[in-house]
Amino acid sequence: MPETDAHRRARILVMLGSLESDRAALEALSLLAGRTPAEILGMFVEDIELLSLAELPIAREYCLLTHVERHLQAPDIERQFRIQARAAQQALAEIASRRGSSLSFRTVRGITTTLLREALAETDLMLFGSARGTLRMPGGFTRGSTGLRSRQPVAVVFDGSDPAQRAFQIALQIAQNKAVPLTVILTASDAEQLSTLADKAIRQAGTRSLHLVKLVHPVWPDVLAQVRGQRCAALVVAITAELLQEENLGRLRNELNCPALLVK
Repeated sequence: MPETDAHRRARILVMLGSLESDRAALEALSLLAGRTPAEILGMFVEDIELLSLAELPIAREYCLLTHVERHLQAPDIERQFRIQARAAQQALAEIASRRGSSLSFRTVRGITTTLLREALAETDLMLFGSARGTLRMPGGFTRGSTGLRSRQPVAVVFDGSDPAQRAFQIALQIAQNKAVPLTVILTASDAEQLSTLADKAIRQAGTRSLHLVKLVHPVWPDVLAQVRGQRCAALVVAITAELLQEENLGRLRNELNCPALLVK
């Protein structure tokens, strides 16, 4: 876990938004929370952009079961938000109880990427699902869940910095089952530095096998393309000034097809 003051628990913020990929974020949290005493901060986001969409006269809802189409209205979205928020809180409470972690939970309304950036100030590690997921009904996380799918890799971005090394340790915890592949995306300014980073990652992994991806001077779309191309179960990345740019946070939220874990 990230370094914290000796007199407090690590703070793990889980941002949920009624998306299908929230299930994978909860599974990742379940794998993490028991390793170090932690305070879990749950935050359910009521996305105002979705509410604004419901106010448009062209907005329609189509039921896959009845094949009936009807006008979509803001009260319908707000009711679904309340249902999803209750389900999210129950799922987090179950994990917190099972792992001996404290839990606080709140519902907020706003633009997701803005809320994400603001929330980073109060946490040591943040998890959030991908906006590429689809809306699902409550009850997605179950007691019998066994964690991430064994054939889907966990990816971590590694540039050798102290935060990146902490992110690497988080990735090792999530992929604790050696059947889960671990992809290390090395980012450097030149090929020589990449070679040094590869050696450092291999030493830090110990006996754990790694799949190394080497990128020189990458931009965020390059990194995300690697994660999507390998159909990763989760991406772990250290928080940097570049990542905190709203454009890049938006990419993490909107272009991934898996949950992201941001580590200080």
